[in-house]
Amino acid sequence: MTPNTNDLLIFLSVAETGSLTAAAAQTRVTKSAVSQALKRTEDAVGQRLLFRTTRSMSLTETGMRLLPLCRQLRNARDDITGAIDTLSGGASQTLCITAPHALCQALLIPLLAEIPELAAVHIRLIAEDAALDLVQHQIDLAFRVGAPAPNSAMISKVGVLKESLWASHDLLQRKSGLPDRLSDLADWPHVASDWQGNPLSYPLPDGKALQITPGLRCNTVIHVQDFVARGCGVGLLPDLLAGSDPRLARVTEISETPIYALHQHGKNLPKALQTLVKAARLALRDS
Repeated sequence: MTPNTNDLLIFLSVAETGSLTAAAAQTRVTKSAVSQALKRTEDAVGQRLLFRTTRSMSLTETGMRLLPLCRQLRNARDDITGAIDTLSGGASQTLCITAPHALCQALLIPLLAEIPELAAVHIRLIAEDAALDLVQHQIDLAFRVGAPAPNSAMISKVGVLKESLWASHDLLQRKSGLPDRLSDLADWPHVASDWQGNPLSYPLPDGKALQITPGLRCNTVIHVQDFVARGCGVGLLPDLLAGSDPRLARVTEISETPIYALHQHGKNLPKALQTLVKAARLALRDS
């Protein structure tokens, strides 16, 4: 018969304290429970482990041979407990987060720098406009704009991404101010990111679309913003990114797209990431 692990640890406590009463206090069980654990262990081993009188207690030869093994068992238990505490607290693991460049720049970087609970957590932030596979890239939390979640992922809406056409003050001055109609932008220079397609297509009030071939393209919205701010053309930018740039002015609102948080932790999303999702939801609500 295999001895019970808890019973072996109670035997160890009795052997080290020399008292059933002290062992009961140390292991937080009753004295009767200690006696029962000792009996079960001796029955499992098939030999006595202790010599007991009303005044003293000592180990038998079998008990002495078992004692160092029980100490190894206790050390293993403590190591496992410590590892679990470390993992659940996120103190030694790296949490990987991904989001489009715009959300990283305008939302996540400020939050990661400001939230005290995240200061002790190792974070890896991947700015990527493409939807990375959560499993393949070991992503703990992903923020996506308008992208459906994989079937195996947990998904929650955190807010809305508002996008507008923006231009520099210099370009607006050269064009004698804001256009009267969206269709007037057909003759303006345009800057676009690769994901916008070619030609660009913006919805008009009459249900048609304004189609434009941009003069400049780049692979990140951050570079689009920089080109637009330098007067190179009009560009579609997230309001939360462009709105804080004093070089830019909004030309016209274009779209609103939901933002989702995705993960594959089930109901056990690390607390640090729960805090981040809540903070992101609050920041987007106030933006």
